[in-house]
Amino acid sequence: MKKFLKTFLTLIILGGLMALPGLIPSQMQSVQAENLQQEETPVVPTDPPGTATRPLLYIQSYQTRDGGYKNVSPWGEFQLTFTLNNNGKAHARNIVMTFSSQVFDPLDGSVITFWEVDADGAGPETRTHRFKVNDMQAWMYSGTIVAATTYTDEAGNSYSDTFTFTITIDQQPSTGSATATPTSKPINRPQMIINSYETDIVPLQPGTTFKLKMSVTNAGNADARAVSVVFGGGANATSVNPEGTPEPQGLAGSGGDISTFAPLGNSNVVLLGDMVQGATMTPEQNFIVNVSATPGAYPFKISFVYTDPKGNRLVDDAIITLLVHSLPQLDITFYRPVEGSIFMDMGGSLPIQITNMGKKSVVLGNVTASSAQGEIMQNTMFLGSIEPGGYQTFDPMFMPYQSGPATIDLSISYTDDFNQLQSYKASLEVVVEDAMPMPEPFPMLDEFGNPVLDEEGNPIMIDPMAPFPDAGMQPVEQPGFFTRLWNALKAFFGFGPKNDDGMMPGGDFPMDGGGGIFIEPGIDG
Repeated sequence: MKKFLKTFLTLIILGGLMALPGLIPSQMQSVQAENLQQEETPVVPTDPPGTATRPLLYIQSYQTRDGGYKNVSPWGEFQLTFTLNNNGKAHARNIVMTFSSQVFDPLDGSVITFWEVDADGAGPETRTHRFKVNDMQAWMYSGTIVAATTYTDEAGNSYSDTFTFTITIDQQPSTGSATATPTSKPINRPQMIINSYETDIVPLQPGTTFKLKMSVTNAGNADARAVSVVFGGGANATSVNPEGTPEPQGLAGSGGDISTFAPLGNSNVVLLGDMVQGATMTPEQNFIVNVSATPGAYPFKISFVYTDPKGNRLVDDAIITLLVHSLPQLDITFYRPVEGSIFMDMGGSLPIQITNMGKKSVVLGNVTASSAQGEIMQNTMFLGSIEPGGYQTFDPMFMPYQSGPATIDLSISYTDDFNQLQSYKASLEVVVEDAMPMPEPFPMLDEFGNPVLDEEGNPIMIDPMAPFPDAGMQPVEQPGFFTRLWNALKAFFGFGPKNDDGMMPGGDFPMDGGGGIFIEPGIDG
C-alpha cells in the first residue's frame, strides 16, 4: 500500500510540473528518474546480487602423473587423477560421472559415483581412474575424455554438466612392452617399418600363386639383431615350452592368420639377419591365394621379431592390404572355320563366339573389334549377362588392307568387384588370301563349235562376271535336222505357233551359215 501511494504522489507531482510554464523537459526527466530510482530500491535485501543458489560443479585440476603432467605413452596404461569441486551455494549430491572417449579406453569401468561435494568449495573430492590408449589410435598426438555428469541438490532438483579432459600422446619410440612406464625421454630402440610392397601378379585371384616383395627399413635409433619376419603376424617376444615355462629366445609364428594367403616353398617365418640403424632389406615370399577366397580387400598382418643392443626381445607389427579379384573367365574363338574365306579384294565375316567358362554368371558391357591390318565394320555389340557355359556370337565384317596374317583385337568392358570399370583383352588370328584371279572373256560358240559373229563380223564375247547382261544376247540352242523339218511341215499346214508379227516360225528355216530358229519345248533334234 505504501508503494502504491508513493507512485500515485509521484504521478501527481509530475502532472503539476508539466503544467508549470518555464519547466524544461530535461528537468522533468531528472525528477522522474530520481523518483523511479527511489522506487526500485529494495526494502529488505535477501541475497547478494549474482549469487547462485544451486550447486555448480567444476574440475579444479587433473593430471596423468605427479607434477601436473597431462601427457601419456601411446603403449602403456595411465592414471587420470582429477579433483571435483563445488562453487555453488548448495551441496551437490548423488553425483554420477560417465566417461567416454574414442582414443582412450577406461580400464576401471566407465562410471564413477560420489555421495556429496560440499558447497562453497569446502569439500573437494579427488578420484583416480585408469585408462589406456586405444591400439588403433596409438598414432594420434592427443585425445579427449568426456565425462557426462549428473547430480542433485539437497531439495532433489536434478542438474547435469559435461567435463572434457584433454591429454597429449607422446609419439616417441617406446620400449615395446605393454606395461612400459610413461616417460618423456627418448628411448634408443630399433623400429621396423615397411616402406613399400608389391606382388609379381596383378590382380590376384583365387588359386593364384604369387610372390610378395617388401622393402623393410630399420627406422629406429638403434641396431637390430637377428631380425625375423613372421608373415600372418601372431608372433610374441617369448614362447612357451610344453611344460609352460617361458623361453625368451624362442619365436612362435604358428598363431598367424594364413588362411587366405598360404606360404609356398618355406614357412611363414623368414630370417633377415642383423639390420643396423637406417638399413633396408627386400624380403620375398611365395604365396597362394586360397581357392575359397571371395573378392575383397584382405588386411595381412606381418610381425618383425628382433633383439635390441641391450638384449631385449621386441616385436613390431605392421599390416598391409592385398586385393583379391574375380575376373571373367572367357573363351573367345571362331564358331566356324575361317580358313580360305577371307580374300584381299572381298573381305569376309568374322564368326566370333564369346563363352563364359566361369562358375558364376558374368555381366559384360560392349565388345569392340579392331585391327591394324584392315577395317572392321559393325565392330561393336553389347553382350549383357552370360550364364555359366553360355555364349554370345559376334559377327563383324573385316575388310583387309593386304594379304597375309591379320590380328583381330577384342576389348570387352565390365565392372570389377571394386566397382571400377575394366577391360578384358583378347586377340584372334586370321589369314587373308590373295585376291581371286579375274576370268577372261571368251567367244560365244554355235552348235558346231564355231564362234558366233555379230553384225560386223566380230565374234560375240561372253563376260564370265556378267555372262548375259542383255536377255536378247543369250545364245539360242540350234535345232537338229529333223526338228527343222518338223517345224517346216507344221508351218506348211498352218497349225504351228505364230510369231508376234503373225508369221509362222517355219518361215525362219535357217540357211547354211547358222542363225537361230524357234525350238518348241519337248522336241529334241
